[in-house]
Amino acid sequence: MQKLLLEPVGAITFDMYGTLLDLVASFASGFEEFLQSKVYQGSAEDVVQAWEVAYLHESNVDTLLERPRTPFEVVRRLTLSQLFFKLKIDHTKDDIEELVTTKATPTLFPDVKEHLTRLKGKFQMTVLSNGDLESLDRAISGLGIPVDRAISAEQAEFYKPHSGVYRHAISEIGLPSEQVLHVAAHAWDIRGARAAGMAGAYINRYSIPYVDADGSQADLEVLNLAGLADRLTQ
Repeated sequence: MQKLLLEPVGAITFDMYGTLLDLVASFASGFEEFLQSKVYQGSAEDVVQAWEVAYLHESNVDTLLERPRTPFEVVRRLTLSQLFFKLKIDHTKDDIEELVTTKATPTLFPDVKEHLTRLKGKFQMTVLSNGDLESLDRAISGLGIPVDRAISAEQAEFYKPHSGVYRHAISEIGLPSEQVLHVAAHAWDIRGARAAGMAGAYINRYSIPYVDADGSQADLEVLNLAGLADRLTQ
């Protein structure tokens, strides 16, 4: 565990998808049933992970082309369909809708509720996600995530890791950027937050080394949210 070399932390922002919400646990069961019906031989887990990569890539196209942000839920549906075409999996628009909604079982990582509860009341606690605000609010309420609110990239009209998303969050939180700690299980997200002046805590859920081309590191790296809570409450 790295030592946290920070100004006193007053607020924490948390990435949602892949950091708090377990995407494989949330979607693999529905995908498995569908893929078996199509006699697809690959792993449902691999397809879910490929979908995550695809929609993260596509979400940044609007930013690169300097055009209005496409809603996140639209991006997810479009990229899932494109992935199925690439994998030669026959599907309909209704199939996509069911996989993203009724066949999904949103599931938090096991460490989320306990260890965010340890932090709640000590810091401003915010989900900062590329997800659309309505979906985030529904997830926070429905899953009982112990945070104060959600801030969406939708409100900044960009997608992470555009610095405008993090700057919008800093403005909404109302603290100096160096007193806001962004927590994510994706190095690209931490890099974006740090470039905007925030501190970054990398949750290494997937045993992937933190990499930045300039050789810099996250301000803190831990294996899970228990490690984060231990460090911030000691």
